[in-house]
Amino acid sequence: MAADTRERILDAAERLLGDRGVVATSLRDITAEAGVNVASVNYHFGSKEALLVNVLERRFRPINQQRLALLDAAEAEAGNGPPSVEAVVRAFLRPPFERQRDWGAVAQASFLRLVGRIHSETDETYRALFIRQFDEVIGRFRIALARALPHHNEADINSRLLFMIGSMAFTMLWGRAPLHVEADAGHDPDQLLESLILYTVTGMAAPPAAGAPVTVAASGRRRS
Repeated sequence: MAADTRERILDAAERLLGDRGVVATSLRDITAEAGVNVASVNYHFGSKEALLVNVLERRFRPINQQRLALLDAAEAEAGNGPPSVEAVVRAFLRPPFERQRDWGAVAQASFLRLVGRIHSETDETYRALFIRQFDEVIGRFRIALARALPHHNEADINSRLLFMIGSMAFTMLWGRAPLHVEADAGHDPDQLLESLILYTVTGMAAPPAAGAPVTVAASGRRRS
């Protein structure tokens, strides 16, 4: 029963926070939507910030666990050498596209609205809670990409990681809407994912931008 109440609160919070925004939604709004009292929210979560973290973790933790598992497999397959760029990119991009299918259309729309709200709102506290979900994942993938792209310096790796995250988020949040293309026109979801992977791998493997700083590795060789 307690587990059902907890899930009901999480479902209601996800819907309302996505529809109204985090700042504009109160705990009383959420409890009314969930059909529970405020004491239930305090018992299960303790605060609005903790509730938001749990809403995010419910969706992102399985995604991030799958990302790390796929990255572990790619690194193990590479042995003593670096993993391939495609293996690293695929490990990062595949899980969110696969997992969102399990959420169902309504939950998927609610959660993606919430993600968009957090990005667009100005409250840095809530944005920091969102970013914290990815600390371990970003750290691991940054190292993996640096190994897969040894001719790129740290700043370039960070930029390309940012570009990958940005293109993934925009594709998931907006799809083809800015182009006025129907969701089922041209590609199915699997083909869309493969197109995004190909696009990202090609960009990752491109040479450093002209004028990028040159660093010197421990071996004394020049690195762009």
